Amino acid sequence: MPSKVASRKSSRLNSTGYYNVEGEPFICYKETTRKIFRRHRRNTSQLSTSHRAEKQKNRNTDSDILTNRNSNILSIQNTNSRASTVFKIFGILFFLVPLCFGLAYLIPTLNSSFLDCGPSESPVSTYVTNTTKAASCEELAKQIRKLQDKQLRLENYLLPVADTLPNYALESQGACVISHLSSTTYHAQAGWSFLWIPMWLKSANPGTVIKGGSPLVIGHCWPFAGERGHLFITLSHPVTISHVSLSHFSRNLSPTGTITSAPKEFSVCGMKTFDEEGTPLGTFLYDQDGESSQTFKLPDHKKGVFHHVKLQVETNWGNPDYTCLYSFKVHGMLADEGHKGADRTPTSGCRDR
Repeated sequence: MPSKVASRKSSRLNSTGYYNVEGEPFICYKETTRKIFRRHRRNTSQLSTSHRAEKQKNRNTDSDILTNRNSNILSIQNTNSRASTVFKIFGILFFLVPLCFGLAYLIPTLNSSFLDCGPSESPVSTYVTNTTKAASCEELAKQIRKLQDKQLRLENYLLPVADTLPNYALESQGACVISHLSSTTYHAQAGWSFLWIPMWLKSANPGTVIKGGSPLVIGHCWPFAGERGHLFITLSHPVTISHVSLSHFSRNLSPTGTITSAPKEFSVCGMKTFDEEGTPLGTFLYDQDGESSQTFKLPDHKKGVFHHVKLQVETNWGNPDYTCLYSFKVHGMLADEGHKGADRTPTSGCRDR
């Protein structure tokens, strides 16, 4: 027996001190054969299979329990949500019904006490409203006045002075020229004849001077013969004269660079009737190098109320044959109703010419 044990010694076990001095192992054991090992593995696999089945069964049971629990929870939640919804609906109805009844009671009272309370408004609120409206109206009036002043300054800058003043020698307003009391119209010879009879060009009538057209058209004027002549005008209304305006086309627009036919020195007389000699209102000089429309202020514009005006041209700027009048305007104020002999109605002299 010892020889068998010694022959079966393992050098690895001997080096680790597994055997004693006599060569016998400290621990005796019985080796497990291969067959027993296989039977053990088969039993282990059977145990693991049954264990897995049991675990799967437990899992299925747990999942069933969880499913049942979740379904119970959902059913409980649905029941609770329905109950809360019904409770909310009843709460809202409980609040709205008294509110509707209250409004139905208060609306007629409000209509009678507030909507028809014009005279019974609070005096403080009325005062504040009126003050605000007055302030806004004053501010608006100031802005309007500023705009009017700006417009007036712009008009004065762009327009001649004569166009910014009322004109009482305007034909369209009722003024007229008394032809038989004015100078004779100049007729220019045409430069050709018919059967040895000289032909004359047609000239404009004296009424051209009070047409008031703007701008002036070269050649559209009333010419009278020579340097000296006069024009008798019946005004549209009785007026206290303050300014007169005389117009001729500008020297810059002349093809020859001169305006020899323009009036130079002239005077103005005011009359109340056709027969009187007239009241001298002033003597003036038209500047050929100045503006085309020139306005002259009378030295004394309080000499009376006049119905007629006589424009007397004394000289022109060098033309010995004729003098041209393009436009003449009379400015002033309407006569006061209380003035002795004054009549603010349009004059009737034009119907008697």
